[in-house]
Amino acid sequence: MKAINRVLIFSVFAIFCIVVNAQEFKQSDIELKKGKSPHQGRVVISSIKNNFNDEVRVVIINEYGPHKTSISIGPKGRRVFPGTITCNRIQAGPASGNKLIDIFYDPKPNEPIVDEKKEEKIDNTDKIDKQKAKPKVNKPERVKPNEAKPIMKKEPLTIEDVIPDFTNYLESIPFLSSTAIEEETSIIEEHLNSLRNWKDKDAYIREYHLNSYINSISDSLNQYSKNTTFLINAYIENLGKKEIVNKAECIDSIQMILTSRLSQREENINRLSDEINNTSVTESFDWKKLDWKIIGIGAGLLLLLIILFVWFKKASKKNRTTTLSNNYSNGATDASSAIVVRRKTTSILRKQSLEDVIDNDAYLKIDCNEFCEDSAVRRMYIKNTCIKDIYNMYAEDLRNPNNPKEDGCMVLGRWVHDAENNEYYVSLEHIVLPGDDAVFAEYELNFGGKIKLKVTEKLRKLRRETNLQYDLTCWVHSHPGLGVFFSNSDSNVQMQLKHPTHPNFLTAIVVDILTPQQEMGIFTFKRDSSINSKADLKKMYSLEELYKWAVESDRNSFKSEDYYNTLANAPKHNNSCSGIQLSNGAIIDMGKLATEESTGFVGMVHGFANQQGLKTENVAETVTKNEAVPDNELIGCFIMATHCSIPSIRKALAGYINKIKFVLVYTSADGLLTSIPIINQDICTDENCYGEQKLEELKIWTRRKR
Repeated sequence: MKAINRVLIFSVFAIFCIVVNAQEFKQSDIELKKGKSPHQGRVVISSIKNNFNDEVRVVIINEYGPHKTSISIGPKGRRVFPGTITCNRIQAGPASGNKLIDIFYDPKPNEPIVDEKKEEKIDNTDKIDKQKAKPKVNKPERVKPNEAKPIMKKEPLTIEDVIPDFTNYLESIPFLSSTAIEEETSIIEEHLNSLRNWKDKDAYIREYHLNSYINSISDSLNQYSKNTTFLINAYIENLGKKEIVNKAECIDSIQMILTSRLSQREENINRLSDEINNTSVTESFDWKKLDWKIIGIGAGLLLLLIILFVWFKKASKKNRTTTLSNNYSNGATDASSAIVVRRKTTSILRKQSLEDVIDNDAYLKIDCNEFCEDSAVRRMYIKNTCIKDIYNMYAEDLRNPNNPKEDGCMVLGRWVHDAENNEYYVSLEHIVLPGDDAVFAEYELNFGGKIKLKVTEKLRKLRRETNLQYDLTCWVHSHPGLGVFFSNSDSNVQMQLKHPTHPNFLTAIVVDILTPQQEMGIFTFKRDSSINSKADLKKMYSLEELYKWAVESDRNSFKSEDYYNTLANAPKHNNSCSGIQLSNGAIIDMGKLATEESTGFVGMVHGFANQQGLKTENVAETVTKNEAVPDNELIGCFIMATHCSIPSIRKALAGYINKIKFVLVYTSADGLLTSIPIINQDICTDENCYGEQKLEELKIWTRRKR
């Protein structure tokens, strides 16, 4: 009981301390950055900063109109508005409560709205001769701060005219102005110095709520990154009908300026984020966010659990003593009543290795000295399936060559650093396509934000399954009809994607898909960390030729033990179709089609012929309803029937009999899959050449192979 009393006293004291130390929200906790409005009783808000140690809710009200906005700002966070908000009242309070207090309020609802620069109101009580009263003069409207003034030039606009004006335009946007970036850089430097010098870094991060600050800036960066096209279009429209010389070059240049400013802010945030992550900090739970009633209930439940635990411990000790004495008295030698099985856990040690790649015929080996001098990457190993995936991605774009667009993907692989020679060996193995938020236009290449999640998930899966260190080793994009080169925008993307500690292993591939052989250039970092340009390239490659090599290489890597030969047990074999090798995918495809409960011609088999001396084996990779698929050719057909009838099969194959090498017939009555060769463009009628297997047994084989 003494222990319980001590716990009670300690809990009450802790709750008292929490209540006493609770911080009260004050008007000074909200910092407004505002300017004057031409209307009485109103202000223009450009930013709101939360100096409170908790999340707050801010309500912006314009009592002269219907405008009312409610936003949330994290602790020590700041909300910057791209334009300006005009209001006459601002209220705020903790997000966890319902109480709001006035931060700014100028109540003048009954006074008329008069332009300060127009004539003042005339007091009707004064006796003033109306003839002497000054007439009202309508002065021209002033340009809003965030609008760019049109360039007043008679002749066509050049890049020398547009660039300075666009820079001034960005200065009118608080988030993108050079002043805001310099201020943020100064703040980040102070935080970085403090983090490196403080003994308790965790306490510093919690005190200044750095994680919330990073999230707030990152949210704003994402918004501006998504709206870069809108900002540029708005600026171009504001120039009026003036003709722009080399418009594409101008757009590319202002895009580079805008991207550069966003990159500066992102680089600042990444520096702070990296420093925080290096400290392995975990935010402590903020007890002030809890309702005091909940704390009281929780404390009561905790005391109840402690009392029950003490009681249960005493009861268990008593029962255990009684049980043991009974067991020994009965001559029992084993007093345990259960066996506990514990899983053995091992830590995952991922290693940097290319041992399985170096002498693997499935990888195309490219010496970087072939195309560039002084490359930081010594050799690249590109997997054949990776080349096929890149080629097939651009095959879709070639369906409409009259409206080409830029397209691209990320490539994952592995890398090894030769520290002695300071050079890298890199593999390209798996592509990751962008999400539906990507924007690929004639002069824009925006991968969107969803591709980051897809890359992260794919890397996690590869690292877990292989125990190897996979990373982003390359990115690919096209210049349809523009030629192969590396633009300033491309360089910005390269700098954003590079590895934080080993930046020089990242490679880039640019393809012009509208050239006859789909000309392809490879761009890498040099040893001095600069990026090679088109002028540095000694050699160009052909994506078309690489694709042909990849298809042939993939077929040469065929291993019969990875396939099921349905004609293996047939009494007789014909040289033109000595075997029908089914892949796991083909068997699974047939299993799905078999559930549709239809009869007749239901699918086409795609694969390739594997020549073994005078004998030909047909390798089936997929079974689909499409007549053409990438990388493979039509080699067979899949038919469903109630029973295997040659006349019915011949009728179902009308129009395809001269294009295929075999037919697979599934009879639903017995669940049997019959493999029948096609010889001299007709169905083989000799049943000794047939193969028969239960489809369910084939499906079990695929699981056993996995």
